[in-house]
Amino acid sequence: MRDFSIRNSCAKEIMQLNVEDETLEVTVKPYKKNRSLEQNDMFHAWCGSIADKSGHTKEEIKNILIETVFGTEEYLNFKGEHRHRIRQTSGMTIGEMGELIERATQIGIELGADVPEVTYG
Repeated sequence: MRDFSIRNSCAKEIMQLNVEDETLEVTVKPYKKNRSLEQNDMFHAWCGSIADKSGHTKEEIKNILIETVFGTEEYLNFKGEHRHRIRQTSGMTIGEMGELIERATQIGIELGADVPEVTYG
């Protein structure tokens, strides 16, 4: 909600919801812009360059870097068993993706990987 008219419109819609039949949840949180396509391109370029140097696949490098920087997320499968997964870059903020690129750059340089050339369409 970027202004009072949007806020008031949202409040009006909430006031009109029928809460007699079910319990509803409404969440309001600060907006954080998702990572840019340029950041995504740069990160994937570094993954490719590091993969070329290390012998891993690009996907393996991507997962290694994300796990190194952010760890894993825990969830329960259908059987109630605890599982772990790597975060998806598509849901990262600009700041989180910047942190990931910074670490990828550091690791790439340490491994002697070529600095990737990225051209933006």
